[in-house]
Amino acid sequence: MHDDQFSWHLTYTGVSLDRAAEIRPSSDQIEKMQFSDKARVLPVWNGMHFFEKDGVEPLWIASAEVESLLGQYTNPIFLGVGEDIPWFTLPLMGEAPPAALASDGVFELLHPRVGSIHAEQAALLSYARGMVLWHLNHLHCGRCGAITESHDAGHVRSCTNESCGHRMFPRTDPAVITLVVHPDGDKCLLGRQSRWPDGMYSVVAGFVEPGESLEECVKREVKEETGIETNDIRYIASQPWPFPSSLMLGFTAQALNAEFDPGDDELDDIRWVTRTELSTYGEMSDGTEGPKLPNSFSIARMLLERWRFSE
Repeated sequence: MHDDQFSWHLTYTGVSLDRAAEIRPSSDQIEKMQFSDKARVLPVWNGMHFFEKDGVEPLWIASAEVESLLGQYTNPIFLGVGEDIPWFTLPLMGEAPPAALASDGVFELLHPRVGSIHAEQAALLSYARGMVLWHLNHLHCGRCGAITESHDAGHVRSCTNESCGHRMFPRTDPAVITLVVHPDGDKCLLGRQSRWPDGMYSVVAGFVEPGESLEECVKREVKEETGIETNDIRYIASQPWPFPSSLMLGFTAQALNAEFDPGDDELDDIRWVTRTELSTYGEMSDGTEGPKLPNSFSIARMLLERWRFSE
């Protein structure tokens, strides 16, 4: 199999909108699109999306419905334009979603629904989720603590303290995720954390630290969590992971030793697994006991499948 057979199918990638960054500063243009009959708004409440009650389709609301919510909630965030349709997302706050939407659908988490919706829908919802959570996590200035307000169609937040004036932009947290191959080439490295679902094993992952390259992060994370030294580090693909705000950067690496000697207690179990053994691992949803593979929509699973079928 070739790499492009995997990279094109990573869940949460492939947002097809024109993000139209050049018009974000124009409040007149954004307002005109927001209140047009074509506008579609994706509501997000408590990190959850709006879906059909008895179906699988994600739901959007029209601009007329948004107007009734403004004043109680923050302004919509512009996502972009697709097929002449302007798309926005609307952060909904409070202990419960608005009663006005309760009869139309239900708010549910994206992960359990992702296998039932189209890939482009999943990508668009994850984009909306990432933007909403960024706003909710930056309601106050990180420098002076004053309230911030939204600008540039929701892609900038500015401190309202005139003596500060700090401007914040949406950011993601880079994290490396690495499939490590045994020195003899016929095994890969898997581990599990106690907080993961029962039986789930995955490849090594960790956040990039300040002043650290991606390759340095791969070496450090693998060494800290397993005691394995690595080289021949190769980038494979990336996946947005807005839970809440990560970008997963997938790598492979070659192990230089095989004995485990972890420097921390991040992993409860570490093991080398052959391709044959990997084929016996179950799915998270199959209801059986024993070791499980990561979810099928994760980049961890792609890295494992890519290695598993490489021969």
